[in-house]
Amino acid sequence: MPHAGRPANGENVSPAFTLETPPMGELDWDERPSNVHANRLNDGMASLADRNGYMGIASGSALLRMAGDGYGEELVNGQGHASAQISPPILPALYSLAQLEPFIDSYFATYHISYPIVHEPTFRAQFMDVIPRPNGRSWHVLMYIIAAIGCFAAESSGPPQADIGLFDAAKSRMSVDMIETGNITLVQAMTLISNYVQKRNRPNSGYNYMGLAKRMAWGLALHKEFPAWRDQPFRLELRRRVWWALYIFDVGAIITFSRPLDMPADGIEVGLPLNIGDSAITSSTRRTPEESDYTTLYTHVRCQSLFHLATNNIYQRLISVIPSAEEMLELDAIHLQQWLQSLPVYFAESSVQPVKFRLCHAILQWRWRNFRLLMFRPYLMRRFMKHQQSNTSTSNTNNSSPAEDAAIRVCLATAHESIRMISKYWMEEHQNVLTCWYALYFLFQAVLLPVISLRNDSYSELAPSWRDDILLALDTISDLNRLNPAAARCHSVITKLCGAYLAMDISLWESPTNESPQTQMNTLFSFLCGPITDSQLFDVQNLQLQESSFMDFMGELGAP
Repeated sequence: MPHAGRPANGENVSPAFTLETPPMGELDWDERPSNVHANRLNDGMASLADRNGYMGIASGSALLRMAGDGYGEELVNGQGHASAQISPPILPALYSLAQLEPFIDSYFATYHISYPIVHEPTFRAQFMDVIPRPNGRSWHVLMYIIAAIGCFAAESSGPPQADIGLFDAAKSRMSVDMIETGNITLVQAMTLISNYVQKRNRPNSGYNYMGLAKRMAWGLALHKEFPAWRDQPFRLELRRRVWWALYIFDVGAIITFSRPLDMPADGIEVGLPLNIGDSAITSSTRRTPEESDYTTLYTHVRCQSLFHLATNNIYQRLISVIPSAEEMLELDAIHLQQWLQSLPVYFAESSVQPVKFRLCHAILQWRWRNFRLLMFRPYLMRRFMKHQQSNTSTSNTNNSSPAEDAAIRVCLATAHESIRMISKYWMEEHQNVLTCWYALYFLFQAVLLPVISLRNDSYSELAPSWRDDILLALDTISDLNRLNPAAARCHSVITKLCGAYLAMDISLWESPTNESPQTQMNTLFSFLCGPITDSQLFDVQNLQLQESSFMDFMGELGAP
């Protein structure tokens, strides 16, 4: 078997720095409704649990395991969280199209603004039976998943209930025979189902639905454009919108769960959606209209697509062998920062958005900062692991390279920005379940960085600032709990990890990482290579483990 971090052809390379964690037992999963509320914690954000299928090193659950104390294990085993509520079945009245209309309206008023995979005027005309409904049962699957998402996204008074019944109605109209067909309606439906079930904490189910949608899209050549279609701009635009909405959902989920990219970089020949309003192009349009110089329904899809195209190569490095800090800083400047500078003026960070576009604009800012945290947090973790090994404070001993110091500064500054931005948005803008889901996902990953820093370097001059960021995040997460029960679990994780470090009186703070050396090394070694025995502990502490991946790792820690 090839050595971790070395090519399969046996070619020798320098010791690799990786935070890959081995599986603990089998990675089987069962997310059917009868099992989804059982002892395991299902987590569509991949931040609280890592035994529901493979969650790689860039996922939040991997970072949480590294944070310490095995608290992630408590969550995985069903401890430390309230049991999820099981929603009642859909009411018979909701099978009436008249009863579905409010949910359809909610979908287009909330979710559709960020992810316009469906053409609203066309769908509404089909819904009202003004024009034919295409593709038989596929269209009804699409209608019910749109209604389910509309119900889920627009809730503002508590956990949504009826959306589960609406999703069941969508599933009841599906069959295995559908896999033997292919049409854009079904691609749209499968893509929306994928994102919905992820947000409903069934991540692996969403991953599978997306696989079906993606392969069906390839079979329909949505990734290509043909010259003969140039005189049909409306048809061409619809295909573009479906493809790129599918693309950003797919890559976004892959990054969330830290799984390999399987969308090829080559052979994708479809242009981005035009930055135009729906009224600018109709089925009778024969000439491509000029693009708008202001935010439209398709601005966010364009910008997020370009973001992933610019950073996918960085992500592929993150989930295999993490590059040096020097190289990562260069990748940040060449790819991420250049993408940021290329954003149109009307969608730049400082631009004031119309109310309906504020959420998708904010999510894009949270998203790129989250990706930057994934890029640079390995160097922060490596610093703390080095000092855990030497049993010294990072404030007193720092033998990291200037590039690593710069990477760590970027990481902590980005976490600080994220916490402030997300908390400010939540307190000042419109609140609903959709906003809550994204705010919790990005906020929890950001706050773990000051949490880990405070635990490991409580003597730092930055420690009071880390504590303030954590307290702000905890206040926001407490309020998020009104709309997402997972927020309570996130709050519990943070407070347990921080302990006395949150006291306003610094004299009450504990010393950095007060766990015993056995606990420290066991946590570290388990994260990297599996459980460590008492006899191995002595060898590890004296750096005498030979021919092991842990020794390779420690050798890399000592490199400049």
